[in-house]
Amino acid sequence: MIEAMMEWAAKPSAAWWVLAGAALIIVIEAARVSKTTLWGDMIDDDE
Repeated sequence: MIEAMMEWAAKPSAAWWVLAGAALIIVIEAARVSKTTLWGDMIDDDE
């Protein structure tokens, strides 16, 4: 199964989708971490 996934990801048409998905995950995670780091003191939920 892993071999089939690797063969699929190695195709040029699929490689762009894999690259785009990885970039999207990295951007989302970076935004989440930076939001907590930069604005953590200001957006604490003090109820």
